[in-house]
Amino acid sequence: MVYDYFDKYIFTCEMYDEEADKILKLILNFFPFDNSVQVIDPEKGKFLLRRYQIPTLNLATLQIGNIVNIFSKLLLITDCAPLTHRTLFKGSEHTFALIKPCPPSMHGKIITYIMQKGFRIVRMKNGKVNKDFGVMLYRNLAGNEKLPLIINYITSGEVIGLELVAPYAVSKWRDCLGATDPKKAAPGTLRYLYGQDQLKNVAHGCNDPQDAAEMLEEYFGYAGNLPRIPFSATYKDCTCCVIKPHAILDGNMGAIIEMITTSGKFYISAMAMFSLTHANAKEFYEVYKGVFTEYEDMSIHLCEGQCVALEIKSEDPSINCVCQFRKLCGPRDPELCRQLYPETIRAKYGKSILHNAVHCTDLPEDGEREVEYFFKLISVHEN
Repeated sequence: MVYDYFDKYIFTCEMYDEEADKILKLILNFFPFDNSVQVIDPEKGKFLLRRYQIPTLNLATLQIGNIVNIFSKLLLITDCAPLTHRTLFKGSEHTFALIKPCPPSMHGKIITYIMQKGFRIVRMKNGKVNKDFGVMLYRNLAGNEKLPLIINYITSGEVIGLELVAPYAVSKWRDCLGATDPKKAAPGTLRYLYGQDQLKNVAHGCNDPQDAAEMLEEYFGYAGNLPRIPFSATYKDCTCCVIKPHAILDGNMGAIIEMITTSGKFYISAMAMFSLTHANAKEFYEVYKGVFTEYEDMSIHLCEGQCVALEIKSEDPSINCVCQFRKLCGPRDPELCRQLYPETIRAKYGKSILHNAVHCTDLPEDGEREVEYFFKLISVHEN
């Protein structure tokens, strides 16, 4: 796409002003021609930042609900101007996708496929669904003699629910799935690649936007203070891994999950996507305050976009899961990893000490605590 020099996208943002102890309502203008931004305080009619080029900023990070870091000032994007919305989000839809019970070694491949097809994953978690959920998911098959068999299958093991966003996401996701029977699915579709038969055909797609909205609420919603589909975390004999925002934006989330599930040493017992506030991130990393000079920058990055928290358990319960999983991740410095431990996660997907792909628990006694922080504390805050 060729941009005119004066083309710009307009976003409304919120920023906490510590000195005034209040939330400021701001305007962020983004100029794609040269990746420059300006920030305006409309109440005072003045610039907080005159037009300045920030090469690392791009449209992938300028999503409603994301936090962007402008010279250490954190701006929460709350909305955008109508013309910006029509230009950037034309035809944008949300749909619900369900990865059916299948070998965990396939999960990373499927997630990579989804992201490579241009979908943005905005919510994700694994879990087990009950018969009532199955009946609602396949209500269009009411009366079909195969329905009990289908419901028995999707309630037989772990599933992964995802909220996907893309232009015309509902129909696009169904096109990506391919025909119900993998033998009849077009080459390159998900079911053609990974499906076994009409029952074990990898994933489910919704029929229309209303169906998608209802299933999203059913899978990700809450009944009172409890999630309708409970988190599957065990909080026992585990370690915590957090896939950082940059790794998700770079499209590496699926590859990292695949490295873990195919290691032969570990399995993912719980996973979910979270959006952290700056206060949440600082609290989670508090053990590093005064220890790492990057503490503040680490906290800022963890809330710059969505992250994925994983509860990791060892295939061999007799070993120390925290210590052994750190070996798979590698040292904090990806460059050191590439020289000494080239097969580690950070060697393959890290870019710097700050953007080093994943966080992993350091101390054996902190594994359960860090998992609880996400799957108990943060999940309640998000409700």
